[in-house]
Amino acid sequence: MRRTEPSGLEVFLGGTDPSRPHDWASDGYRSREEYLFWSRKVCGLACLQSLLLGWTDVRLPMRELLAQALDRGCYVAEPSGKVQGLIYRPFMAWVGSQFGFHCELVENTPIHVSGREVRPGQVMIASVSPEIRDPGTRAPLRGGHLVLVYAVEDGVVRFHNPSGYSHNSDSTSLPLHVFERFHANRGILIAKTSWCEADRHPVPSSQAATRQDASRPR
Repeated sequence: MRRTEPSGLEVFLGGTDPSRPHDWASDGYRSREEYLFWSRKVCGLACLQSLLLGWTDVRLPMRELLAQALDRGCYVAEPSGKVQGLIYRPFMAWVGSQFGFHCELVENTPIHVSGREVRPGQVMIASVSPEIRDPGTRAPLRGGHLVLVYAVEDGVVRFHNPSGYSHNSDSTSLPLHVFERFHANRGILIAKTSWCEADRHPVPSSQAATRQDASRPR
C-alpha cells in the first residue's frame, strides 16, 4: 500500500510494484476475488502460520488454515458479507487440539505487564490497531488487527506485522510506550509444547487454558 493523501490509500497487490500481483493461487485461494475478500481478515492466521513454520513441520497454505478456522468457529461469515473474528476462545481450542500449542487468554492487561510472559518458546498474538505500521499516527484506534509479539525487553517490543510495509513487516520493533498507544490490552499467549517437537499426537482441547471467555473479534 502507498499512501496518496490523508483521505485515502492507493492499493497495490504484491507490495509497491503493481506489475507483480500477489500469487493468490499459491495460498490455496480459488480466485483473486476470494483472496481479496479474506486477505484483510486473516492477520491472526498469518501469525499462526508463522508459528507453524517456526515450531513444527506443519506446512499448510493460508486457505487451508482458513477452512479449518471457519469449521472450528474462529470466524463467522454472515449472509450480509460481514465477518466476525478472529474469535479467541474457539481459536485457542483449535490450535491447542490440532497443533499442540498451549494457549492462555490475556485481557485488560497492558503490554508492560503481559510482555513479561513473552520469552523463547512463548509468544503473544496481540490485538493492536492496524495503524501501528505508521507509528506517528495521532490518536490511533486500539484493536482491530493482530500482530505476533516475540520479544519484550529493555523497553522495546519486537514483533511481526502481517500487514506491515516492506520495511516493517517481517520483523520490526517499537518502544514499549509507543506500542502501548495502539495496543488493546488483550491477546493470546501461545507456548510451544513438547508435542510440537515429539510424537505429534494432539493434546486434549481442555489443556488450552483460558482466563475467561472472549467472544470479541481481534
